[in-house]
Amino acid sequence: MEILNHPNLPLYLLISFCILLGGCGISLIINQPINQPFNVTASSISMSTLDMFQIIFFKNLLATFLIISVSILGFKIIPTFFIGLNGYILGSTILSLNYNPSMIFAIIFPHAYFEFPLLLFSGACSFIIIDEIKKTGLNAYTLLKKHGNPKIRYILKNYLFYPYILILVPGLFITAILESTFSLWNFRILLGV
Repeated sequence: MEILNHPNLPLYLLISFCILLGGCGISLIINQPINQPFNVTASSISMSTLDMFQIIFFKNLLATFLIISVSILGFKIIPTFFIGLNGYILGSTILSLNYNPSMIFAIIFPHAYFEFPLLLFSGACSFIIIDEIKKTGLNAYTLLKKHGNPKIRYILKNYLFYPYILILVPGLFITAILESTFSLWNFRILLGV
């Protein structure tokens, strides 16, 4: 797959990771720790595994698709915002768990193991797409009108379509299985439900 051999992939993975950590750090600095027990709605714990799987899978598919697809507009601020927002949500989750290591492991481990690397990969793909489109000299409007351009087809096929279909979708499927089984099971045990 072409994107895996792109020379800027390691750099953009590192940048995406720094943006994620930055969003998490901002959340931890801005928000105050919650001095009360973690409150969980009964509906989220009593949800069936299949319902939880569907929600997680389709939410993550949409998020990663948005990060990659808006990159054709040529603005690096858009994927940066989405990755930073995910980091901010991560920091808020850590705060809401009162830094409890068992709860953080039960809830965040599947994210850290699969979902966050996939998020970082989608961010790196979007930055690469932006760079490659800028090399063509086309702006966003012209790009959308000239989708038949061979250079644009090559970029969209190798840096957007193939990574999304061959890496992100299967990875998000595995993540949704882990989160809807392993995380939910751990969470119910920790809460004694």
